[in-house]
Amino acid sequence: MSEVLFNQNLLVKYLQKPASEFTKEDIILYIEDHEVRMVNLRFVAEDGKLKTLNCMVTGHSVLENLLTYGERVNGSSIFSFLERNSSDIFIVPRFNTAFLNPFSEVPSLDILCSFHNADGSPLESAPGSILERAIERFTEQTGMEFKCMLELEYYVFSESSEDAHDYFDNHYMSSEPFTTFENLRIEALKLIAQCGGKIKFGHSERGRFIKNGKAFEQHELEFQVTSAIEAVDQLIISKWILRMLGVKHGATVTFIPKITLLQDGNGLHFHFEVEKEGVNQLVEKGQLTDVAKKMISGIIHLAPAISAFGNTIPVSYLRIMPGQNAPRFLCWGKGNRSTIVRIPSVQEGDNQTGDKEQLAENNQTIEYRGGDSSADIALFTASLIIAALYGFKDDKGADASEGFYCPENLYKIKDEDISYNQLPGSCNDAAGHLEKSRQVFEEGGVFTKTIINHTILRQRAFNDKDLTKNYVLYGENSEFEDMIQKYLHFM
Repeated sequence: MSEVLFNQNLLVKYLQKPASEFTKEDIILYIEDHEVRMVNLRFVAEDGKLKTLNCMVTGHSVLENLLTYGERVNGSSIFSFLERNSSDIFIVPRFNTAFLNPFSEVPSLDILCSFHNADGSPLESAPGSILERAIERFTEQTGMEFKCMLELEYYVFSESSEDAHDYFDNHYMSSEPFTTFENLRIEALKLIAQCGGKIKFGHSERGRFIKNGKAFEQHELEFQVTSAIEAVDQLIISKWILRMLGVKHGATVTFIPKITLLQDGNGLHFHFEVEKEGVNQLVEKGQLTDVAKKMISGIIHLAPAISAFGNTIPVSYLRIMPGQNAPRFLCWGKGNRSTIVRIPSVQEGDNQTGDKEQLAENNQTIEYRGGDSSADIALFTASLIIAALYGFKDDKGADASEGFYCPENLYKIKDEDISYNQLPGSCNDAAGHLEKSRQVFEEGGVFTKTIINHTILRQRAFNDKDLTKNYVLYGENSEFEDMIQKYLHFM
């Protein structure tokens, strides 16, 4: 099996089966045979960071009980929407996510967990539960499977050296010695693969500069298309690995959407495809299908509300404010990086002969370019799935998408000459759009009223309605620096 042969996950290599087939007995066998001393139950809290419950392996029965039932935790300290008088919840391991911790001095096996109530039912308002319901509803309504992958951008920075001044220019795909943290990125690729991530490649990105005595470099990792749940899992683990490697290399890794107004920000670009019986449904005979156009229409229509899940802090809107190199206009184009939805060009056949790139039926994706890493990745993914599904509600959805098509480079056109609507300009505005569209997300019980209400209140609490207007007019100041420090490690 090629999936096992080339898989870098140490458990897959030892057990000789794909992670999707892992059982409790497999996990116990690996722990016993490799003298693993600790099992870490990992989960993502409301702040988007990976949390840990360290569990010592002191006996077979203790281990079996832990893997079967998980462990009780204080839910009100994990999710602020849970009340303290009913906050006992359980974190239950998902065996297919198991990996050997590459940083722990004590041999440790880490497993991602789902949230459950005491009766064993999924915690209804947990982001993972919402994502599962979104996936199920999409498949039930369309008969297709939703798959996706993400592009993760980040900055690495450390104290600058005198030599660093020599190399500050366009950093895109730079190689050593003209980039400093290539080794960190390469180590991340290796460890992400060992931990089960379906990583594709990594490279340096455009951003590179010196500021306040520190040297900053921007990098990017891109993943392979996989199931929506697996895509979310591997992104969470990858952010953790990158931050850990930053500590190891004496540097800081940040996913903050905007770190200076003078350089590119960090986006979280979301690619997706849909399949039926294993066949990509986006392209037929080199042309986008009605299926693709309907989903584009749905996403463009709901993009302002999606921002409440995909652009969750005030700094998010500094990345997409006027004058910045990030898409904010609600339109789409083929190979167009200035639009909010892009149809990436892919190669078909042998391009060594110089043949023109064409839309390829097997590898085609649709890319949503509006998100950033402040996103709760599970809720962001769920909202995009629901938006794609929304496009099927209107019989004219495919035709409607043509009105949003844009072949121009919008970065070279004045705002007043552009007729397309824009993404919200603040968390406050995004909350208003979510409130107007909440019925779409709540339909079928996918998003709970609790999580929608909570998201709206949290976004409005930033009170950032006029924030970007001030920075468009006056640029950076001391308050800007304070804000960057505040959100440097958000999510």
